[in-house]
Formats: sequence, C-alpha cells, structure tokens
Amino acid sequence: MVNYEVEGMTCGHCKKTVEKVFAEIGKEATANIEENIVTVKETLTDAELNSLRSRLSEDGYSLGNVK
Repeated sequence: MVNYEVEGMTCGHCKKTVEKVFAEIGKEATANIEENIVTVKETLTDAELNSLRSRLSEDGYSLGNVK
C-alpha cells in the first residue's frame, strides 16, 4: 500500500469525490480525511500522477507526493 498526500478534503463528500477520481483511471483508492492521505495498492506512474493531479485540481484538491 502506498499513501499520497491530498489537500482540500474536509468531509465525506470530499472523500468520495477523491476516490471516484482515482476509480476513473482504474485505481482503487481509499481516502482518509483525518490524515489527508489517499491510499492505493501500488506506486502511481508519472503519467497517472499527472492525470490525477490535473483532474483533482478541477475539484479543488491537491495531490501531493508519497507520504
């Protein structure tokens, strides 16, 4: 399991939105509001990170680096 920092999550709706964005590229993810992280099963490629960062920023979230 790999954790990535996520900024901007404040509620259950935020958690579901972040998880949905990961699902859009075929990645099962679990977001944790209290720790501001999202957990995936494997390290993301640069292409996946760039895609996710772009998509998440549209919804007001910021995807950081491995935590």
